Amino acid sequence: MIETIVLLAIAGGIFLYVAASKSSKSSAHVFGNATVSTWEARLLSEARLMELADSPNMQSLLASLSETEYQQQIEGAVKDNFDMVAVERALHEHMAKKFNELLELLPKESKNTIKRFLQKNDLFNLKMIVTMIHQKVPKDQIVKEFIPSSTPIEKLELLASAKDLKELSEYLKDSEYFDAFSGAIPDHEKYGPAPILAALDKRYYSLLWGDVLSKKSKQKVLRSSIGYLIDSTNAKLILRLKAEKVPPHEIDKYVIRPSNELTEPMLKAMIFAENIRDSIHMIHFTTVGGVLKEVSDKVEREGVQAAEKSLDEHYLRASKWLEITQFFSIAPVLSYIAQKENEVKNIRAIMKLKSDGVSPSEIKEIIVRVPKIEL
Repeated sequence: MIETIVLLAIAGGIFLYVAASKSSKSSAHVFGNATVSTWEARLLSEARLMELADSPNMQSLLASLSETEYQQQIEGAVKDNFDMVAVERALHEHMAKKFNELLELLPKESKNTIKRFLQKNDLFNLKMIVTMIHQKVPKDQIVKEFIPSSTPIEKLELLASAKDLKELSEYLKDSEYFDAFSGAIPDHEKYGPAPILAALDKRYYSLLWGDVLSKKSKQKVLRSSIGYLIDSTNAKLILRLKAEKVPPHEIDKYVIRPSNELTEPMLKAMIFAENIRDSIHMIHFTTVGGVLKEVSDKVEREGVQAAEKSLDEHYLRASKWLEITQFFSIAPVLSYIAQKENEVKNIRAIMKLKSDGVSPSEIKEIIVRVPKIEL
């Protein structure tokens, strides 16, 4: 008993010493991270997601969600009758609300980077507009699909009103995406919307990566987390465009540079590889390559979406590990954002597949899981 008390006292002393030795910048994260930890505890477990997948019908699924922190948004969306678009928007509104609260918790030196990181919603809306204009979807239908973002709704409605992508390019002249968008239009005529979407991704991640590399004091955690996302996005892009038979010299234009672990020779080797398996082999000794190597057979059978799912699950696992090992940093915030976004994606996927009559077993295969961490 005495030995146990002594050990606990030593452990407590070590913890207090570590906490006290942290810089004021690191200490600024402590209160916010403690709040984020309580939010993380409310995230739906894998078992709960499986229960949603097993729901006999949409009414039962929505009833289950009404018992979660999505209750207010879900009940408001289905007050009159069920509308899939309204429910999806409600999920995103809930997530946007949480992320706005999250920004208020952050110290000044971290806030701008996380704001830039959360501009994925702006990118999502723009990519959705591009895709729907390409498909000649009417403006009224496009507007219904918008998710909450920092872009004013009036601006989004203007973009959605473009009759074609050339007109959309004119509306983007004052945007940081204009050069990337307009430069990809010629390739759109040959390959469809994929090159434009890739160009927009490249612009977003290049700006984010530049911001990360400028933050010397927080570079370790940010570089590890965002660096993996850069490599992962490049790998997804290359594999996706190779699967769509886009020529190597065209793929090369849309790769994010500089990458992180993936050096220029590695990127070139991936791009010019004869097939997807060889492309994965070219980077097998990197973090992203190791993830892809484990599922290369599955990728050949099921397509690039299997690679994307594995890369996403590894990011969730890596984020959790950083959260545990780098608590006095921005790591818990990045981990919560990743898990919350993944939760909403999973719920949306379950609802969509459920409404399409897909079986529970097939739905469970689609769910992107947060891998468990073994200490």
